[in-house]
Amino acid sequence: MKDFLRDRFFSFEVLVLFILSKSNKGLNICLEEFFGESFLSPTKSAFTQARKKLCYTVFKKLNSLICSLFYEHAKFKKWKGHRVLSVDGSTLELPDHPSMSEKFSYHGFGPNADAGHYMSRISYLYDVYNGLVLDAGMESYTTSEATLCHAHLGHIKEGDLLVCDRYYASLRLFFELKGKGADFLFRMKDNWWNCVEDFSLSSSTDAEYTLILPPKYGWLLEKYPSLSQTMTVRLIKKKNKKGKISIYATSLLDRKKYTASSLINLYKQRWGIEEAYKLIKSRLEVSDFSGKTAWAVQQDFYAKTLIISLCNILCYDVEPKTKTGRTSKSARTLIINKTYALSKTKSLILKITDLSGELEEIIQKYVNKIASKIEYSRRNQVFKRKFRAKLKYSMNYKSI
Repeated sequence: MKDFLRDRFFSFEVLVLFILSKSNKGLNICLEEFFGESFLSPTKSAFTQARKKLCYTVFKKLNSLICSLFYEHAKFKKWKGHRVLSVDGSTLELPDHPSMSEKFSYHGFGPNADAGHYMSRISYLYDVYNGLVLDAGMESYTTSEATLCHAHLGHIKEGDLLVCDRYYASLRLFFELKGKGADFLFRMKDNWWNCVEDFSLSSSTDAEYTLILPPKYGWLLEKYPSLSQTMTVRLIKKKNKKGKISIYATSLLDRKKYTASSLINLYKQRWGIEEAYKLIKSRLEVSDFSGKTAWAVQQDFYAKTLIISLCNILCYDVEPKTKTGRTSKSARTLIINKTYALSKTKSLILKITDLSGELEEIIQKYVNKIASKIEYSRRNQVFKRKFRAKLKYSMNYKSI
C-alpha cells in the first residue's frame, strides 16, 4: 500500500506501459526511446527497483479485461455458434538465479545430466479463431500440462468448444466440461482407452460410446448438479494416405450439423495455438528476459502474452483477402505480417503515453499501417528438394 505514492519517473501506469513497450534492445536504449534522450531520464537501477514493487498478476488481469471487452463489443468469429478454444503447453529455460528456487525447479540435461538449468512449464488457453490468449499459466517444470489445463477451466463458458490433442483427454476433463455446458473435440490415444481400441479394430468410422464417471470423481456431481453419471461420446476414425489411423472423440452428437469431415477439419485449427507459441518465443523472444529474478521472468512472460492478445485485437478489422490470378492454381491468400504487427502494437503502446491527439485516430493510423503490410501466405506450398551430388573424399593415410 505504500508503493507508487511518491512522484517518480516510474509511476504505476508508466511502469506497466514501459514493460509492455520494451523491446529486447539494451535497457539504456529502451529508456531513451520511452522517456526521450535527456539527462533526466531514469537509470537502469531505478527501473530495477521499481519493478520489484509491481506484481506480475497485473498483466494477467489486464489481459482478462481486454478479452472481456473484446467479446462484449466485437462481432468475434465462431464456428457453428461455438467459440473454439484450445489448450496446449510448452517449456521455457530460465536464468540461473537463486530466486528461481522459490517457484521453479532445477533439472539436469545431457547424457550424464550434468548440464543443469532452471526450467518452467507454460500453458495457454487460446481462442484459435480470434487469436486471443484467454488465460496463461507459468509454473514449475514438474507441474503437468493436465494440471495447468484444469487451472484454465474457470475461463471456459457455456457453449464453448475445447479442441485439444491426445495427451489432454481424460474422464475428469470430459465430465467437467459437460458440467459447465461446454463441448469438446479431442484426439485420442489408442492404448489409453478400451473403447478406442475396440473402435479402431471395428469397421465403423463414426460410432457412439457410453462413458461412466469413476467413483473418485464423484465430487463433480456435487459441483455440477445437472451432470449425470454417464455420458455419450462420439468417436470418429480417419485413415491417412499412409494407412495411419487417427481417432477423435467429441460431445457433438448431431451428425447433420457436425459432420465427421467438418470436425476433422476443425481439429486442424488447433494449430493456431502453436503459432501463438511461435510468436512469443521467436518474434517476441521471451527467453531473452530483461531480468534474472523469478519476479522479472514472470513479468516478462505475462506482459508479452498480453502483447499477443493486443496485437490480434488490433488486427481484427484487417481482413485477409484472396487474390486470384489467371488460373485457379495461382490463387493465393493474403495474410497479415504478424512480425510487423507486433512491432506496431508496441509502438502504439509507446504512443499512448503521449496523447497529443485523439486515441481513436491514433489507433486507426496504426491499423492502416498494419493493413498496408499484408503479404502472401506460404501455406500448402510444396517445393521439391534440389538434387545435390554427394562428393566423395579419399584420405591418404601415408601422407599423415
